[in-house]
Amino acid sequence: MGAREAVVAYVDALNSRSVAGLIEVGGVKDEKWSRQEAGQILADRGGRGWKIKNVRVEQDMGPDTGSARLMAEDKNGKTMRDTFTVTREDGTWHLAVFTHQPAEPGKTPASTDKPSS
Repeated sequence: MGAREAVVAYVDALNSRSVAGLIEVGGVKDEKWSRQEAGQILADRGGRGWKIKNVRVEQDMGPDTGSARLMAEDKNGKTMRDTFTVTREDGTWHLAVFTHQPAEPGKTPASTDKPSS
């Protein structure tokens, strides 16, 4: 699956309200946290009959990482514009749609907070 096809699969998952489809296109493990976040995404954007108007994919960060811009319109004419980071892992492209992925055991998550003085 190419990067453009990953964006199409994302829209298909939204339209069909598919938790499994979002997890697959997001390239994350099917776990409690990912099912919860997929449910939140679907509550916000799912089941609206999105039709893709434009997809632009640029491999601007290397051969296995880039960005995808999506413009879609729902059945009521509401426009959705979104930009995703796309990554290729083992030949399959995924969209970075999950933001609450827990840190791997034994790893400390990165932080941008400055230590207090």
